[in-house]
Amino acid sequence: MVLSAARLTRGRNATTHSGAKADLAARGTTVIDARVVDDGDLITGAGITSGLEVALWLVERFVGAQAAQPAENVLEYERGGTVWRS
Repeated sequence: MVLSAARLTRGRNATTHSGAKADLAARGTTVIDARVVDDGDLITGAGITSGLEVALWLVERFVGAQAAQPAENVLEYERGGTVWRS
């Protein structure tokens, strides 16, 4: 919602916590029902616990899956959410 208040999500695809999706949509954002939304230079997560999935997605996107998988193992976290890409 901070990104939305700064008008960075207007006309863009994004996600947020389920309790704020209606507010995000009301501010001109296309709300995607996914844990992580990668809209190019804007990457958003669906809530507090999706922060780990956002971080692992960033590793995968910029370094590669071969780096993301070991990081996932070290964190003892198994990604199971959806990454939506534009």
